Amino acid sequence: MAKRGNNKAAKLRRQEREKQRRQANADREPGPEEFGIKMPPPAAPGGRPPRPDFSETDWEKLKSAYPEDARRLMRAMFLGLIGERAKQAKDFLAWGLRPNPIHPESRLALDNASITLDDEPNLVSSTALYPVMNASEHLVAAAEVIALAVTQGQIRTSATAALCRIAMESSAKTIWLINEKDTEERIRRCYGFLKAERGWQKEFEKLEDEALKARTDPLAEADRANFDTRHARVTARQTRIAALPAEAITGPTGGPLKFVEDAEVWMDEYLPRKPDPELDTVMHPRSAKSFYSLGSGFVHGFKWLMGWGSPEVVDI
Repeated sequence: MAKRGNNKAAKLRRQEREKQRRQANADREPGPEEFGIKMPPPAAPGGRPPRPDFSETDWEKLKSAYPEDARRLMRAMFLGLIGERAKQAKDFLAWGLRPNPIHPESRLALDNASITLDDEPNLVSSTALYPVMNASEHLVAAAEVIALAVTQGQIRTSATAALCRIAMESSAKTIWLINEKDTEERIRRCYGFLKAERGWQKEFEKLEDEALKARTDPLAEADRANFDTRHARVTARQTRIAALPAEAITGPTGGPLKFVEDAEVWMDEYLPRKPDPELDTVMHPRSAKSFYSLGSGFVHGFKWLMGWGSPEVVDI
């Protein structure tokens, strides 16, 4: 019995010494408020602790006093932003796989009804939907890459940037097609969109035709039949578009970077970025064109990218 009482007394003495030590350190070291960090009130019992407010943090002062802790805090903020964006991207999954059909009274429905080409009942809506479905697929893939990488202490910068770059270009094409409100102009852009793709499509068809001619396997005949059916359908559509007068077609100009630039202007008008009072003090948002160029560098494997990564982000 006496031994148990001695152990309890010793424990109390240790706790008191630790309390005194912490108090002494607190008297010597500046608290978080000294660096502009606003601490939240204590959490309710069993509740999730609220996070501090870093919007007025003096980062230079914090880095000077605690360089490693400042780096860790900035890393946590970056990871928080990445996690938030990844969650937003995952929300596109259901829509991207099964997009909602267009409303019968929508502008796209009016566009489809105004198409004069035969056997093309949904030409405008399908042309507008496919690029943004492709964008959704790549955004979700980027989110899944990040979700796995973070568990391993990584973020897969190159893969994520490349996937996001694809999403940017694809969605920008849809925005180019639908940002015009006039039905006739939207139809002209639809024709121009399809005509502009024809060169790339013909190159693929040439390569595919050569590959099929060289095959002797049992599946070659069926694959050739499928290819010929698709080729005939596409050729018939392109022939009808090519026969239209020049004034009936509005083709895209300026290349992918111009698509992205125009899409950024459109997004800033209809869905502007919300300021982040915390992150905006440690990083400036990169423009859409700049990020697209950076992402293109990853896609093509350019070495010059090594010198353009933010040190804080690279360290993550």
